[in-house]
Amino acid sequence: MRSSLRRRWRRSLICTAAVAVVVVAAQPPAVSQVPEVQQIAEPGVTTGKVARSFSGGDVCAPGAKWMRIRFTELSLRGNDSVTLAGSRSGVYTLTAVHWPGKAFHTRAFEGDCVRVTANFADSGSSYAIDSYQAGANELAQATSIVAAVGDLCGSSCDQTAAVVKNMNAQALVLAGDNAYDSGSLNEYRQRYDPNYGQFRSIVHPTPGNHEYRTPSAAGYFDYFGSLAGERGKGYYSFDVGDWHFVALNSNISRTASSAQVTWLKQDLAASTKPCTAAYWHHPRFSRGDHGDNTSITPFFEALYNAKADLVVVGHDHNYQRFAPSKPNGARDDVNGVRQLLVGTGGRGFYSYDMNSAAVQEAGNAKTFGVAKLTLTATGYRHDFVPVAGRTYTDTVSGKCHKATG
Repeated sequence: MRSSLRRRWRRSLICTAAVAVVVVAAQPPAVSQVPEVQQIAEPGVTTGKVARSFSGGDVCAPGAKWMRIRFTELSLRGNDSVTLAGSRSGVYTLTAVHWPGKAFHTRAFEGDCVRVTANFADSGSSYAIDSYQAGANELAQATSIVAAVGDLCGSSCDQTAAVVKNMNAQALVLAGDNAYDSGSLNEYRQRYDPNYGQFRSIVHPTPGNHEYRTPSAAGYFDYFGSLAGERGKGYYSFDVGDWHFVALNSNISRTASSAQVTWLKQDLAASTKPCTAAYWHHPRFSRGDHGDNTSITPFFEALYNAKADLVVVGHDHNYQRFAPSKPNGARDDVNGVRQLLVGTGGRGFYSYDMNSAAVQEAGNAKTFGVAKLTLTATGYRHDFVPVAGRTYTDTVSGKCHKATG
């Protein structure tokens, strides 16, 4: 059955001029004229261009094990949709909620072709595709590494910077309090930059409460510029492989009706990725000095309702891993979001002296270190990696809630 399907797809590729593609290894797609959701590819991925005349049918990269498609436009009206199907497996239907007004890459589909089928009833609906990413290895073997840490510089972030460097990560996410004591531009230049400045090409920051000791977190926004999202907001999103990452700002309004939470819900709905992670500074759950923070609940509720998988936070200067949880802390191994508190970047330690509504599965309050997230299209492995000379480690794996389908 599978071989006959592939033969039909081959005939379609040969007979339909609109689906001709030109493979350009390791070349980025043309610069889009519209805002784009950043896509960070797995190591070894190649890029191919799609003919400008493409108007539906098959996009193919002969010999590829999987593909993801880049849309430069998706403008759908009413119930109109575009369905994507991999030649080996994977089907997904795009609707009007999926990144209106933005260029984006879809989730990955298994096989060396993706069939694109428009289901239009409104003449005003349209879409455009200009390129794709393709992998030579099986999708299950396509992995990305993301380093994650908070509460950095401090006195010991030179130690954790060395850990990050050894990870060869595709992205580095920061959970706030990056430059002590007030996040001024001078502190960023003198304390953060000599140690973590080397990661500027891969860093995706969020601010902590110490950044806001400088009015409006001016030093933070001045130092990171566009890397920090829109000035004054500081929340944004991007993709790593088949994971969608959301950076949030827990220092500004975060009520259920706030502009930030409204944006978060829309952003989560727009993503096509099967796996989702979010990060910010203040933890929803903690047994450290700061304890649980119920004001973070709207973040957690939006993520839980969208079937997100991971949250990374800081603020308490220790390491804590929690069981997958509902927003109220009740354990939920089916749909719960796992929170990792990684406040171990280089600024002292806080002890465990509080109770938490959530279940803490592991923790350490005397070891600097960094979270290493090894991500696939269906799940993750998290490793707490200590600084040189320390022995504490922790490991856990999980499956993405929306990885099937």
